[in-house]
Amino acid sequence: MFWTILNIERVKTLFFPSFRTIIILHASLFALIVLVAGSIQLNIQGVQIEKVLQFPHVWNTLAWIASWFNLLLGILAIILVTNEFQFRTFRKQIIDGLTRDQLLIGKSAVFSILAIYTTALVFAAGLIMGIAKSPSYELVNIVDGLNYLPVLFVQSLAYMLMAMLMAFIFRNPAITIVSFILYFFPIEPIVRAFTPDAIDKFFPAKVIANLTPMPDFVGISLGDMMQVIPGSEAEMETIGLIGESMPLLYASIITIVYCILFTLVSRIIITQKNF
Repeated sequence: MFWTILNIERVKTLFFPSFRTIIILHASLFALIVLVAGSIQLNIQGVQIEKVLQFPHVWNTLAWIASWFNLLLGILAIILVTNEFQFRTFRKQIIDGLTRDQLLIGKSAVFSILAIYTTALVFAAGLIMGIAKSPSYELVNIVDGLNYLPVLFVQSLAYMLMAMLMAFIFRNPAITIVSFILYFFPIEPIVRAFTPDAIDKFFPAKVIANLTPMPDFVGISLGDMMQVIPGSEAEMETIGLIGESMPLLYASIITIVYCILFTLVSRIIITQKNF
């Protein structure tokens, strides 16, 4: 039955023009930024910016770049879900014999595949860029840092499942997209500003974003300088160039919990509302 549900979602998704447009836009923008980053060659007082695209740092760098486009995947998820209400396809599928849980499974499977696509895109780009930029190709350097790929998968899936939840709540595509974007800025940041630090770091948008933090990128870029100047890393943390972030494993576990929570709340909504 699962493959039947997946085939139905395949037909609905692949033949939807907006889906193809957003995926092409997503891949093109990512490739463009990677190519531009690869063409930049700077050496400032011994600091080689190019190091961030060499093994093993390339996986961290490209995962961070790919995370910029997770909002775009969230918007795509909103469009795919709200279209079901606009065109009444959910209602037709229920009449045809599918259960509400199966509808939710189908959408979750689509978003999981999209997260795999994002991970595969970063893997391919990282392999090509790493080979092109790295001075050596030792297996230990190539493999080191690959843990950012499953982390990126979790992050991308979390964005889309959160978007799915909002789509089930609002149903209208325009209202949902605006609400989704506004939640990340400025709604949650404003709420966090009035929240104690001990609680602040557990908010959804912040903990999900912490999976691919920019401080890792800055730290790699300035790695040579930190080796040359003793204590420079601590000083940069003090002035805010390198921020303290939640440990990657800790953030990943909390994000997975959020993914489960988004899905469970979506299930409650989908089982109680009429289509």
